[in-house]
Amino acid sequence: MASYAWGQEPPPRGVGAQPSGTVTGPAAGPPSLPIAAYPLELLGLLAPGAQRGPVTLTPSISVSEEYNDNIFLDNRDRQWDFITSFSPALTLYVNRPSYQLSAGYSFSADLYAREDRLSNAFDRQNLVATALYRLTPGVTLTVADAFAYDRSSNRVAAQGFSSGRQKSWSNNFTPGMTWQMTPQDSLSLGATYGVLRFEGAGTGVDSDTLGFQSNLTHAFTPRFSGIIAYGFTYLDPHEDDVSRTHTPTVGFIYALTPTLTASITGGASLTELRGDTFVSPAGTASLVQVFSFGSASLQYNRGVSVAGGFGGTNNTQTVSAALTLSTLLRGLFVVLSPAYSTSESVGPRRAGHVDVEAVTLNLGATYQVAQYVALFGGYTFLRQRTAGSSSIQIDADQSRVRFGLQVGYPFNFD
Repeated sequence: MASYAWGQEPPPRGVGAQPSGTVTGPAAGPPSLPIAAYPLELLGLLAPGAQRGPVTLTPSISVSEEYNDNIFLDNRDRQWDFITSFSPALTLYVNRPSYQLSAGYSFSADLYAREDRLSNAFDRQNLVATALYRLTPGVTLTVADAFAYDRSSNRVAAQGFSSGRQKSWSNNFTPGMTWQMTPQDSLSLGATYGVLRFEGAGTGVDSDTLGFQSNLTHAFTPRFSGIIAYGFTYLDPHEDDVSRTHTPTVGFIYALTPTLTASITGGASLTELRGDTFVSPAGTASLVQVFSFGSASLQYNRGVSVAGGFGGTNNTQTVSAALTLSTLLRGLFVVLSPAYSTSESVGPRRAGHVDVEAVTLNLGATYQVAQYVALFGGYTFLRQRTAGSSSIQIDADQSRVRFGLQVGYPFNFD
C-alpha cells in the first residue's frame, strides 16, 4: 500500500526533543526513513520495538484484499477493481552495542477481479534498510536505502506525484556521518543518490539526483542551538537540461518544552540551468511533539527537485504532518501522514514545463492478535491537478482501502 512516497523528508537530526529538554545538536541515532515509508507488509515487522533479540530474522507471508477506485490513475479513464494480494516478506534486525541494522524486503502477487489482464506475480516490490556504526564515541556513521517498484507511479516518486499507471521504480541511497566535535558543537554530513525510472509506454520521465548536505550546529544554551548549513543538488532529468543548485541556509533549534521542539532554517537556492542562474527561496520548518504513546510532527520544506515522473528542475514545496501511535494499545501500531505538495519549473515557461499539485492522505495500522499473527489495514487518498501550462496533463483522484492477515515466525540468534 505504501512506498517511499508515503512520507516526506524526516526532520533534521537533533530536531527530536530530548527527554531532559536540552538541545545538543544532531542526534547519533539510527538513520531516519519515515515510518510512513514502510509498506503495510513491513510496517508491523520494522516498527520500533518489533525486534526480540540481538539478531532477529523474520520470514512472513500475508494475504490481503484491496479496493481501488481508479486503477489507471487517470480521471479520463477511471476504472475500479478489487485486488487480492499474496505478499511474502523477510526482515532482519541486528542490534549490537557498536552497530545496528534494520532491513526488510517484500513483494506482492496481485490478482485483479475485473481487469484480470493486470494480474502479475511481482506487481509490487519494496526494500527498506537502515544501518548505524559508532566509529568512535563522538563519530557515528549511518546509511539508509529505500527501493520501490510499482505499477502506480505515485508510489515510487518522493513527492507522491503520479504520471499514470506505468512500470516504475526508484532507489534512494543515503549515507551520512555525525561528529560531536565538542559538547556544544556538532557536524553532520550526508549525501543522497536517487534514481527514478519508468519502463514501457507511458509519460514518466527518468531522472537522477545527486545531493550533498552539511550542517554545523552550536548549542548556545541547553535549549537553543544555531545551525549553519550548505546543500548541493545535481539534477539530471533525462528529457531536460542538467541543473546544479547551491543552497546555503541558517537556522535554529529550540526546545519549547521537554517534549516539544521547533526547528527553522532559511536561505536561498541558486540554480544554474541552461547558462542562466535563478534564485528562489529555500528552507525548512518543523514542530515535533513527543507523547508517552507516540509522536506528532508538522513540517514544511521548500527546495529544488524533480517532480516525480514529470521530471524537470522545479521549485517544490511540501507541507506534511505525521501522527504515530506506538504504545496506545499493546500490539497496536498506527501511522497517519497527510501531505500537500506543489511543484513548478524553475525559470520561464518552455517545452517540458511542470506545474502540478497533489494532496495525499495515508493511514496504516497493524495489530498483533497472537504471537505470530497480525492484522493490518490502511487507506490512501490522492488528489492531483495539473495546471494548463503543464506539458504533461494528468489529473487523478484515487482512494484505496486494504485489509489483510499476516503470519510470521521470528528466528533469534545470540
